[in-house]
Amino acid sequence: MNSAEGAGRTVEEAIRSALRTLGANREDVDLMVLDEGSRGVLGLGSREARVRLTLLSAIEAGEAEEVVAERPEAVDDPVAVARRVTASLLDAMGMGASVTARPEDDGVYVTVTGPQLAPLIGRHGQTLEALDLLVNLMTARRLGRRVQVAVDAERYRERRRETLEALTRRVVSRVQRGGQPTPLDPMPASERRFIHTMLADDPNVTTYSEGDGADRHIVIAPRGSVPVEASRRRVERAADEEIPEDADS
Repeated sequence: MNSAEGAGRTVEEAIRSALRTLGANREDVDLMVLDEGSRGVLGLGSREARVRLTLLSAIEAGEAEEVVAERPEAVDDPVAVARRVTASLLDAMGMGASVTARPEDDGVYVTVTGPQLAPLIGRHGQTLEALDLLVNLMTARRLGRRVQVAVDAERYRERRRETLEALTRRVVSRVQRGGQPTPLDPMPASERRFIHTMLADDPNVTTYSEGDGADRHIVIAPRGSVPVEASRRRVERAADEEIPEDADS
């Protein structure tokens, strides 16, 4: 079996279902979102999210070889590799879009522009997060090393970062006034990485992650007040979040 479809309440659930059917890991498959699903209104008109996963080994042997294969001249250029991987994935998804990329800090920032990109972003950015994960894994595979890649569509992540920055600063002020650790709502790994980085050098507060899977969230606490065990978890989990290894990173 080279491909499988999965269904679930969310795109992530559908991906996990298809992965179980294939007996594969995330880094071994290509993703196509068939239907983002809908909760409907008052329980009416709801439908499950559906995805199709195809083994990369099968793609490499077929006509879609360029989805996972980079030309030799670009193999050492993270910006070029990330851009081409993203463009190939979008082509495979049937998305007509333009892709640009630029260096950002120690990684790459990829921007996708074009008409009707709402399906690419998905509900609360879920589809964009899945694309981000695939681009990171495939870029690392092409380069033979890990490079942090952030994929944005129509400035969704940029606007989201502005919102997260404002929220984080409000919580930091609250923590400084009250002296108590404060958890944030669960969020994707890319957003947790952003907050960890944002507060890494703050002299007054520290951050660590708690929870697993969809419940994983950041806690902002007064610096020096975090128990030893929590501090150890923070180091381990922040390291895990540099490049997502799986859906729950």
